[in-house]
Amino acid sequence: MTEQTLAPPTEQAPDAPAKAPWTTLVVVGVAQLMVMLDSTVVNVALPSIGGDLPADQTGLQWTISGYVLMFGSLLLFGGRVSDVFGRRRTFLTGLTLFAVASALCGIAGNQELLVAGRAAQGVGAALLSAAALSIILEVYQDEEQRKIALTAWSGLGVIGATIGVVLGGLIVTAINWRWAFLINLPVSVAAFVGALRSMSPLRTASGRKLRFPSAVVSTAGLAALSFGLIRLHEGFGDTTAWISLGAAVVLLALVTFMELGKDDPLLPLHLLRKPTYWLSSIGLLLVASVMISSSFLASMYFQQVHGMSAFVTGLSLLPMGLAALVVAMVAPVLAGALGLGGMYAVGATLQLVGAGVLATGTDSVWLTIVALAVIGAGLPACFVPLFGIGTSHVKVEESGVGSGLLNTFNESGAALGIAVIGTILATSVDGRLKEGASAADATTSGVANGFLALAVCSAVAIVIALALRHLTRDEQPAAA
Repeated sequence: MTEQTLAPPTEQAPDAPAKAPWTTLVVVGVAQLMVMLDSTVVNVALPSIGGDLPADQTGLQWTISGYVLMFGSLLLFGGRVSDVFGRRRTFLTGLTLFAVASALCGIAGNQELLVAGRAAQGVGAALLSAAALSIILEVYQDEEQRKIALTAWSGLGVIGATIGVVLGGLIVTAINWRWAFLINLPVSVAAFVGALRSMSPLRTASGRKLRFPSAVVSTAGLAALSFGLIRLHEGFGDTTAWISLGAAVVLLALVTFMELGKDDPLLPLHLLRKPTYWLSSIGLLLVASVMISSSFLASMYFQQVHGMSAFVTGLSLLPMGLAALVVAMVAPVLAGALGLGGMYAVGATLQLVGAGVLATGTDSVWLTIVALAVIGAGLPACFVPLFGIGTSHVKVEESGVGSGLLNTFNESGAALGIAVIGTILATSVDGRLKEGASAADATTSGVANGFLALAVCSAVAIVIALALRHLTRDEQPAAA
């Protein structure tokens, strides 16, 4: 038996699909890179923002959380919008909103306007990102092209998130924090023009409804989930966080009940019945937690333990991004040689090794940089196969909601990772300070405990990878 490689077609058409031009991939890839950059580029700019506006700690937190909240809660709905109203139209709408919101952030004169702009960015990013993946699934029907396209799309997302801190540090040091947002404007204009010139309107599913009541309930449920995870930053004893998470459970259970038995559901429950899809979804949740939390912990370690500036911190994280870039470039080769499940197992193992080294609480900057590079190498080796396996059973007509749900797990994982790891870090640091440790030693211990938790996540991911490897090995003969 041979293992599944990347997103095999569920049915063999009598005639092989025609190959599509790569210009569409370039356009959606650039837009996805920009969206993922914005998820981390602001992190190192927060001190400059706080001193310039000025903004208090709550305002600074919501500069990040407002983006995460809107992005995570609207991905599923954004996928449905792209299915009903058209993928290019949704992509262009999201891109335009993202650009306008970026301009608003760049000229903001107070923290309220900045937070509002970041929330609007999240809305635009949700529409753009959900439409982008569904565009790839519809445009690239040829198996080899889809393999390359999915690899590039997921690889660019990883690279964007990992080099965002580097770019943020460079912009803050060399220019001004406002350009962390204003830099999106020329990129957005170029992507918009490119989409109009190179991307066909793509078909719209005639007769399909937006299912607005279900959309409202599901969006409210996902918003409550995101808000609860954000509030967990305050600690596991935060009552508001648990009330919000409880509301999320109720609302998501309600929308599940509302969608049962529907011929054209907003929530693709039939996909969640497929082991490869729900295992891929959980895998995305775990690897997103590792990706975002690793950058967060490393930034805290470099700045608070070793006193590095934002720019030097960004440079220290650069090898992590470069390692991700190298592996992303050879991902199709790895997928062909190892199979998707095998590639995912290797990626999760690399993350376990890197996180395990950092869980020892090393004082060595160079060892930390090397271990982070190992984690970075594992990121595309996880994201590429997970998106490939997860989308392999998604029909073209439901590629919006199918990809939107995968992205929702991905974004929820990022929020969950920061919530849990941030709480572990804060609790560990407070405990060590009470014992009389210095701030640097306390932070080192807290960072080590955070990476220990990420090592556990990576170990769970290895189990999922082995299960997916077994399932995809069994699927290949049937698909042949």
